[in-house]
Amino acid sequence: MYTKTKILSIAKRQLALDYNCQLSDFEKEGNTITENKLLEGRRIYESDGCFLKIISIGGRAIICADEKIRPWLEEKILKRDANWLFDYDKLRAIDNKLREFGHEIDQMPHFYLPNPVTCDIKPIAPIKWFEKQEILQFGDDSRFDEAFVFSENYPDVLGVAAFDGDIIMGMAGASEDSKTLYQIGINVLPKYRGKGIGINLVALLKQELLKRGKVPFYGTAVSHIISKNIAISAGFFPAWAEVYSKKLED
Repeated sequence: MYTKTKILSIAKRQLALDYNCQLSDFEKEGNTITENKLLEGRRIYESDGCFLKIISIGGRAIICADEKIRPWLEEKILKRDANWLFDYDKLRAIDNKLREFGHEIDQMPHFYLPNPVTCDIKPIAPIKWFEKQEILQFGDDSRFDEAFVFSENYPDVLGVAAFDGDIIMGMAGASEDSKTLYQIGINVLPKYRGKGIGINLVALLKQELLKRGKVPFYGTAVSHIISKNIAISAGFFPAWAEVYSKKLED
C-alpha cells in the first residue's frame, strides 16, 4: 500500500540520480549546487547533460551546473528562496548569464505525483488497454502525440483508450522514464473535450500503474492550465518544477 510519504521518497530517490545529489539534500535547509555529472539510472531526455538544470521541490532547489557557471550561481542564486526562484526576474538573470557561455533557458515543466488516497476509479466510457507491443500500431498517428513518445530512452509501456462506438475519443499512455517512475501523457480528440474523458483516462492509468508497483508522474507546461486541472482532478498533487538550459543556436 502506497502512502504519500512513500511516493515522495521514491520520486526523490530518482531525482537524486537525475541531479547527482544526496537524498539528504531534499531535507536540509537551503539550496544545493552539484556537479554536472551523468549517473547511471538517471532519466534521459533531450536535456540530458545540459549546461544547467535546476529543480525546485519542497522549498529547496538543487542546482546541477557546469563548473564554468558555478561561481556566479554560488554568489547570486544559491541563497535565494527556492519558492520564488522561478519568478521571471530570477530566470531573466540566469538566462542572461547563461548566454555568456553560449546557452539559454529552454523549458520549465511542472510535475505532479499521485495521491494514493483516492476512491476506486471506474471507466465513464468503454475502454481498451494496450500493452507495450500493442502501442506500436499508433506510431504514425499524430492524434496521440502526447499519450505516446516512441523513444528508446523512455519507451511506452501501457496505454488506455476510451471509445465512442469504434471511434477512439481519447488515449492516455505511460512511458518508462526510469525503473520506478512512469510518466503519463494524454490526448483527447477535439470533439470529445470537456466531457471528463481525459481526467478519467489519466485516473484509470494512474490507478493501474500503482497496482503494478510503479509510481506514475505527470508533467505539463506552466501555462497549460487545462492540463494542470486534468492532473489535479485525476488525483495528482503538485510535486516539483524544473528548469533546463540548451545551447544557443548558431
